[in-house]
Amino acid sequence: MANQLDVLALAEEVKRDCESGALYQDLLSQGQTLYGKNPTYPDHIERITPDGKRTLGYWHHGQFVEDFCLLLNRVL
Repeated sequence: MANQLDVLALAEEVKRDCESGALYQDLLSQGQTLYGKNPTYPDHIERITPDGKRTLGYWHHGQFVEDFCLLLNRVL
């Protein structure tokens, strides 16, 4: 018999990791770029790159266009 996936348990694990920030940090450490909403700037999309750079912009012809940089969370 094949192993069955417990979807509810997986959803709870993802929820916990999201709320703790673990999922966010794990994805960035794997080199993923994250996109999402920023409540302070609701008309823009926020992009967070693995080096910690946060920029606001928008999508144009399938490309992210940066309007401005919010901050850099990187140890120099």
